[in-house]
Amino acid sequence: MYDCIVIGGGIIGSAAAYHLAKNGKDTLLLDQFLLPHTRGSSHGPARVIRSSYDDPLYPRMVAEAYQLWHQLERETDTTLITKTGMLTIDSHPFDWLNRMIRCNQKVGVACEELSRDEVRRRYPGLLDIPEGYRAVLESEAGVLKADTALECYRTQIRRFGGKIRDGEKVVTIIPGRTVLVRTEVGEYRAKSLILAPGTWINKLLRPLGLNLPINVVRLTLPFWKEPTAGQSRGYPIFLDLSTAKLKHLTSHSYVYGFPSLEYPGLRKIGVHHGVPTDPDTRDACDEDGDLEFLREYVKKHLPDHDDKPAILENCMYSLTPDEDFIIDTLPHHPNISFGCGFSGHGFKMAPVTGRILVELALGQQPSYDISPLRMKRFPGVHCQAKY
Repeated sequence: MYDCIVIGGGIIGSAAAYHLAKNGKDTLLLDQFLLPHTRGSSHGPARVIRSSYDDPLYPRMVAEAYQLWHQLERETDTTLITKTGMLTIDSHPFDWLNRMIRCNQKVGVACEELSRDEVRRRYPGLLDIPEGYRAVLESEAGVLKADTALECYRTQIRRFGGKIRDGEKVVTIIPGRTVLVRTEVGEYRAKSLILAPGTWINKLLRPLGLNLPINVVRLTLPFWKEPTAGQSRGYPIFLDLSTAKLKHLTSHSYVYGFPSLEYPGLRKIGVHHGVPTDPDTRDACDEDGDLEFLREYVKKHLPDHDDKPAILENCMYSLTPDEDFIIDTLPHHPNISFGCGFSGHGFKMAPVTGRILVELALGQQPSYDISPLRMKRFPGVHCQAKY
């Protein structure tokens, strides 16, 4: 019998299994696909790591996540973080930008407001910022090597004695003081269980009597050819919050752009918005207007770039109504914790989130006040206990 089983080999589940194994717990990590794979939310060359938010909880988690990422770098002799800075852009009335600035000041995140001319001087060709917009630079932000981070976690899980069984889809979970997990291959028992299956969370929770308000979407990730290969390599990431005011998008949407770190001469410029889908049939969902919207955006704000993407990739998001995480335990079964609804901004905090899930599953006091992230914040969400 294991001390803990973790379901889901993405970044959150891998971080949880790492913490368990490193602390001497007999650990099993399960994933339904052969690892690595591109079916979930954790694959790809790069993710943003930033501290700028409009609520203090996340910057505090990110501050510790930086420390834990650097620790993993030292353990594996790998570089995971490249500092680029991040430029946040907004239009009138600047609500989110002003909240972000106040939050940064409160928690000590260094940021600098740049004029339109200063942005052009420092980063020619980064983005054509319209007159009247504002831009704030978080100089310590950067890019995480996503695929490499996952590989490092898997290496360390095995090094610390944990077991990884991929290609095993979970078919049944029976809660209790001892949790029984059946896969298509075998049965496993553990004292505790952590669920971190990404977009498949409700497919595992519904049989346990719980259905969370999560919208699963598929995003298209386009890469655009820059006029001079490598021109943007030393540039910051940008987030353009002004696009949330467009009718096509939601209040949580924004356009983002990376420097050309992932593919030589290509910049990933996408929109935080996607097409509703089922994770098991994601490639069958209809296309929406996001790609056409982005083509018009590139024409307007990056007129010297090709207006057709050179590469298209896909990613899956699990969106909550407020786009905040859900971190909690299963009602009546406190030895089962789950993390989900990371809404496209959870990767960078995985070292901290994974540890919190471990603390919950093992009956320990969480190292952060996660009451704002518990499921009770959503009216009508309750567990119809089946066990």
